[in-house]
Amino acid sequence: MSMMDFFATGKEKPRIQDSQEVKRLFTKARWQSMTAMIIGYGMYYVTKMTLGVAKKPMLEAGFSATDLGQIGAGLLIAYAVGKCFHGFLGDRCNVKKIVPIGLLGSAVINVVLGFTPYFWAFMILWFLNGWFQSMGSAPCIVSITQWFSKKEVATQYGVFSIAHYIGEGATFIFSAMLIVHFGWQSAFLYPGLACIFIAFGMYKFMYDRPQAYGLPSANEFKGEVEEVAKEKVKTTREAQLEVLKNPYIWFIALSAACMGIARYSINSWGVIYLQEVKAYSLVAAGSVLALAPLMGGVGSFASGYISDKIFKSNHALTTVVFGFVMLVGLVGFCLSPAGNQWLDSLFMAIFGFGLGVILCFIGGMLAVDLCSQKAAGAAMGTVGLLAYAGAAVQDVLNGWLMDSSKIMVKGVAVYNFSNIKMFWIGSVILMIILVLPTLWAKKPKKFEAAEKSA
Repeated sequence: MSMMDFFATGKEKPRIQDSQEVKRLFTKARWQSMTAMIIGYGMYYVTKMTLGVAKKPMLEAGFSATDLGQIGAGLLIAYAVGKCFHGFLGDRCNVKKIVPIGLLGSAVINVVLGFTPYFWAFMILWFLNGWFQSMGSAPCIVSITQWFSKKEVATQYGVFSIAHYIGEGATFIFSAMLIVHFGWQSAFLYPGLACIFIAFGMYKFMYDRPQAYGLPSANEFKGEVEEVAKEKVKTTREAQLEVLKNPYIWFIALSAACMGIARYSINSWGVIYLQEVKAYSLVAAGSVLALAPLMGGVGSFASGYISDKIFKSNHALTTVVFGFVMLVGLVGFCLSPAGNQWLDSLFMAIFGFGLGVILCFIGGMLAVDLCSQKAAGAAMGTVGLLAYAGAAVQDVLNGWLMDSSKIMVKGVAVYNFSNIKMFWIGSVILMIILVLPTLWAKKPKKFEAAEKSA
């Protein structure tokens, strides 16, 4: 059996005729899969973000800021390429196998990292971790588009996005506590051990596409006749090529690159910024940063409702507005005076809420809206490639900027974050500018109807 045969989606089984049985199985599979993905993908983040919390003790252990930037960039480069690859693969394969194997591989690597104090070994293992990490996001979105209809996807994507913030919040709080009590390597070791067991739970409760169980597609199940017709006239290959030819997808992807810079700058360097510039303890810094994923989860959960009810389902306009919300939070966080934890917490909460809303759209839904559901993985993979390329660039640049600003004061290294803060703020401004063309990506329905009539 080849590797592709192992990962291939199951063959379509004869259709179950009992409508009540179809409804029962569909409902069970939907909610078991969603629950497994939220918990499991949340733990993906725990095994990906520890480096951001452990930076200061790792600097004290002999790593340089440039070393840590290169290590972080290694993961994100592997993640960018892997997310694109697994996005295209996910449209054709059994996500029930891809996603749990990714978490299992990442977990094992984190366990090994718990015993790895050397730069080159750490660099190679963290790069491999990035490849396993890339097996999570895009295939999860494929699963959502397989089990939820076109009209349901935006809302369910928002629900699934809670996973990001569960993982990020757990990392900022619990990883910090592990480091304080047991040393920085424990923050890799113990979550890795836990995720080995969680990976097997994901495999048990996730599902292949509905047709592999004798069920109709999600659009057919929900009676969305127009979408069912679209599914039948396009092959997966044709739908994926449409993604690559769509200029608006590339505007979204470039905007996602800037979002990746801002998001991962805070995730990876926010803790040490608060420690170095504002004299926070590790636990206090982690507590402030934990507000971003907490409010991000609220923002993501509410994003579908906000867009549909307030902005009349104009996802692009929602993204632009909350891009400015995110900018306000980041500017306040960067420019507020030292010594005011309440103010830092407020601005970080604003930043997190804005990011949570737009992450659902720039991070995937704007692109998914513009393509066939057969190419959801390809759309996510294309956007993810640039988003995490941007995230990789920020790690290298932040590490270099930090080291280049270092001065020794009475034998102690002191860092100047002035240029770094401008880099963070500039990335959000550019993100907003690049997403503006998507305001015209879809014609109003009344114009479409007029053209059809003509």
